[in-house]
Amino acid sequence: MKTVANAVKLAKNTAILFDMDGVLVDVTESYRKAVQETAQFFTGKTVDPPEIQALKQKGGLNNDWDLTEAILLGRGKKVPKAEIIRKFQEFYLGSNGKKGFIENEKWLLPKEKLIALREQRSLGIVTGRPCAETRYVLKKFQVENLFDLTIAMEDYPPEKAKPDPYPIELALEILNTQDAIYVGDSVDDIEAGKRAGIRAVGCVPPGVSRVEKLRELLLEHGAEKVLNDIQEIGSGLF
Repeated sequence: MKTVANAVKLAKNTAILFDMDGVLVDVTESYRKAVQETAQFFTGKTVDPPEIQALKQKGGLNNDWDLTEAILLGRGKKVPKAEIIRKFQEFYLGSNGKKGFIENEKWLLPKEKLIALREQRSLGIVTGRPCAETRYVLKKFQVENLFDLTIAMEDYPPEKAKPDPYPIELALEILNTQDAIYVGDSVDDIEAGKRAGIRAVGCVPPGVSRVEKLRELLLEHGAEKVLNDIQEIGSGLF
C-alpha cells in the first residue's frame, strides 16, 4: 500500500478512488455505534441511527468526532472536543482489555473484484479515517496491497477535509491522472469529487432506512449514478 510519504507516480490511464466508511467497510456497528455510545455517555439519552444518517446527509460532518459534537450541542450539551474524542476512541478502539467496535467492521468489496479492477486501473482510497485505523482494517482483511495509494486524515490539514477537493486532488496528483471516479456514500464525498473535476458516483451504505431519499440527495449533489452497494462497481462506469 503506497501512502503520501512513499507513493510514486503511476502510469495507468484511469483510476477509481474510494471513500472507505460505508463504501468499502460496513461501519454500522463500529463508527456509527461509537457515535451513539459517546453521545449517550455525555447526555444520558439514546441516539437512533436515522438521526445520525440525517445529520450526515446535511453535509459538513464527514468526521465522526465532529458529528458527535454536533449531536451533543443539539441537545444542549457542550463538551470539550478532546473529551469527546477520548471517549469516542475508547468505544471504537477498546480500553482496559475490552475489545473496541472496530472489531465489528465488515469488508464489503470481495477481493476477487478488487483484483480484477486493479488489473486495468489504479485504485486508491481517500478517507477521513486516521491513518492507523485505515491501515488496521486493510491489513485485517488482507487487502492492503490491492490499493496503489491511501490518503487518510493526517495527509491533509483539517480545514481541507471533504467536501474540500484537496484530498482527492492530492490522490490524482500522485496517481498522475485526471481520468478518475470517486465513489462515496455522502454529499460531502460527491461534492469533493465534483470540485476536484472528476466523476462522482454515489453508493448506498449498509443500514440506511430511507434508501430512495439518500439516492435522490446524492444525485441532486452531482452523482452521475448511485450504486445499490459497492459490489456494483464497474458496471458500465468506464
